[in-house]
Amino acid sequence: MTARVVIYLLICSLLRLMWVIEQPSSSLLEAHPLFAWLCSKISVYKVFIWMGAYGGDSPKPTVLYSNYQFIYKLYCPLPKGKVFEAEMSNKYVDSSGQLRVSGGSDLKMSQHYPERFGIAVFELYMDHRKQIMKEVKNNQEALLNGPIRKELKDPCFNC
Repeated sequence: MTARVVIYLLICSLLRLMWVIEQPSSSLLEAHPLFAWLCSKISVYKVFIWMGAYGGDSPKPTVLYSNYQFIYKLYCPLPKGKVFEAEMSNKYVDSSGQLRVSGGSDLKMSQHYPERFGIAVFELYMDHRKQIMKEVKNNQEALLNGPIRKELKDPCFNC
């Protein structure tokens, strides 16, 4: 699966498309040889966030990877003193005396992104899009007012 993701990210990067990968903080993606190879070929930026800071039912520490540096704008610290009621895990001692951990009753719910996180990503994308459109407009104006355009305006050019 990682190989497919790396190929997808490489293609998106070559096409200058923005991408964001979200992983739980415990993910081993960063240690995968193919992802490390990708990071050696293109700039990959990383930011640590808390889904709980965006209104999630649990703190859910998360890492975001992107090919655009502005991803750091999604950093939002976890509110101090906030109590999370969600039961994400259950700890118990099994019959052999080993401490075990299993998924809690609310774990499945944590798969869904908090609404505020979705809004933050959308706003970040729209800011990026505005910047790109501004650059495109500036480049178009430079082309239209540059030396090539002046040649086209020269009456002798059409002779």
